[in-house]
Parts: sequence; structure tokens; C-alpha cells
Amino acid sequence: MKCAAPSLGGRPVLSIAIPTYNRAVFLAELLSGLAPQVMGEGRVEVIVSDNASSDDTGAVVQKFIAGGFPLRFSRNEVNHGADYNILQCYSLAAGKYVLVCGDDDIILPGSVSKLLSYLTEDEYDLIYMSGYGFRGRHQGQVSARRRVFKKPETFTKAADLARHVHVMFTFISGNIVNKDVVEEFAHRPFEELVGTNLVQLGWIFTALNRHRKSLYIHERLLACRLENTSGYGLCKTFGPDLKAITGEWLDSVKTGELIENGTLQYFFPFQVPNAVSKNSVFIAENPCRILTGVFKSNFRYWLWVYPIIRLPGPLKTVWLFLVRAINRVDTVFGHPLFGQLRVWRKIPAPATP
Repeated sequence: MKCAAPSLGGRPVLSIAIPTYNRAVFLAELLSGLAPQVMGEGRVEVIVSDNASSDDTGAVVQKFIAGGFPLRFSRNEVNHGADYNILQCYSLAAGKYVLVCGDDDIILPGSVSKLLSYLTEDEYDLIYMSGYGFRGRHQGQVSARRRVFKKPETFTKAADLARHVHVMFTFISGNIVNKDVVEEFAHRPFEELVGTNLVQLGWIFTALNRHRKSLYIHERLLACRLENTSGYGLCKTFGPDLKAITGEWLDSVKTGELIENGTLQYFFPFQVPNAVSKNSVFIAENPCRILTGVFKSNFRYWLWVYPIIRLPGPLKTVWLFLVRAINRVDTVFGHPLFGQLRVWRKIPAPATP
């Protein structure tokens, strides 16, 4: 591994670490928007970890360094896989808070200064920042969808944060973790999760286990490029793999069930059709075979997901419309469906007289 670029003086408040592989065009767009936000800002470090790209990634990074962008550049001699590179980003980060940001996402103008104001005014274990999706080139345009007037929310219980974030704990660009909190306590080696496509859950779930205070930022500080991921089985990764990691790495049954409920209610109904389409970029799978055995005891699977798998095209469209309507009503009334847990399974039956 070769590293280059001057280090920043003093310890940063925030490390923005970017794993990349053969996405020079996207990386250039991200760095172009990030540079004016961090130039001269000693409280932020930016790291780019290149997984042995064969395109112009190195030249793009060196151009920004030559222009005065004080980023740290790490290049692997061989491609070790995405999870390894994400874990490497976390390991290289020197900041108190770490944001591992996808190389194809955009940190919107003014977002870094807002993050710093939140991170320096209080102490948090986790911070989640909202984003909006886009396709193609973002071209520096700020969508009107960014305008959210709801103030950030603070949570002192991990389950309350999970009600808002649930499956989006898997989204690396939206989650900022307090590395000091994570490394303060003994935890399982994060290397155990390399190869799952969810290695980031190692430090996120460790922080959830030690949760004291977290922040949910409703204002959209990110623009997230859609339909730009591939190379893994979507159903397996977010089905049995996510469920297994949640069960093994999270101490709280309640928090784990909220993540499962959110995955079934808000994620799979809209992602499974993409996963099984003829033009899918994901590994071919049989959703029914993979998901039924894992989620058959959760009514959300049968109501929200199974019809999407089985219904023909026109009826599937109608059912997706109904799913959106149900989710909207559920949200308005405080998540009575989403928040209903199965913790009764953990309560022992009363002794027989």
C-alpha cells in the first residue's frame, strides 16, 4: 500500500474517507464539490483509498492535490474487494468522527460546515444525515428536495434512532460514527464482516450497543446516485446476511427487530423488482426461496414483500401503490405497524401451578 499527500496538523474533528475503484469520473465530481468546503478547514481530513483502479483515478486525485486540496491518498497494489477497502478507510481515519462516503455520492454545498457545527456543539455516538436520490450527473445542482425545515432530532435510546434509520444503517454515506466511542470498548474484529457487503455495520452496531446520544439530521446534506451498485445478491445481502449480522452483533433484540421491520416494510418492496428484472445489475437470485425461510414469522414479509414477488406486472404496480399508501398512513399515526415488535418471544411462559 502506498500513501501520499501531507497530513493535516492536529487531530481532525471529522474524517471523510472515500473508498473508490474505477470510478474516476464520479470521484472527480465528489471531490469538486467537497474541495471548496474543506480547503483551509483544519478540523476536517479527506482520505481517498483506491482499490487498485485501472482507470484515471490516480491522476484525478493528484490533480486535486496539486491544486492545494490537502487530501490523503492511499492506493492498494491489488484489489482486495469493496469490504476490505471500506474497512481500510475506517482504519486510516484519524478524526474523532468518521464518515465513510461512497465515491459516487455528493456531499452538498454547505454540508460540511453544518456537520461541524453539530459535531462541536455536543457529543454523539452516531449521526445520520438524510439525502435525496439522483441519476446521471449531479452537475452541482442542489435539488429543491433538499429543503427540509424540520430541525435535527436527538435520541438517547438506540431503539428510537433505529425507528428512523432501520435498514439505512447499511448506507455508508449517511452514517457518521464516533470512532472514540467505538474503540473505547472491546468489540469483535471488524474483519469478520469482510465479504458480507456490510462490513460498515461492525462499527455502526458497536456504537449502537454503547449508545448514549445520537443525532438524526432531517435536512438533506447528501445527494445519492441511484442504481449504481452491483456485484452482489441483493436479497441474500439484505435478507439472511443482514438478519444474521443483526442477531450476532447487536445486543438489543428490540433494536434488531426494528431494523428487520424497516427492511421488510420500506426496502424490499421497492428493491426486489429491480433485483429480478432482466436488466438487473445484481447477481441472479430466487427471492422467494431466499427470503421466505428467513422472514416467514414476520407478517410484514407476507403483506409487503411476498405479493411483490408473486404478482404479475400490472397487479404488482397496484400493490406497490398500496404499500406506499400503507406506509404513509403508518408514518402519520406513529408507526403502529412498523413499531410493533415480537419481543414477546423473549418472555418466558408462566410456570404451571
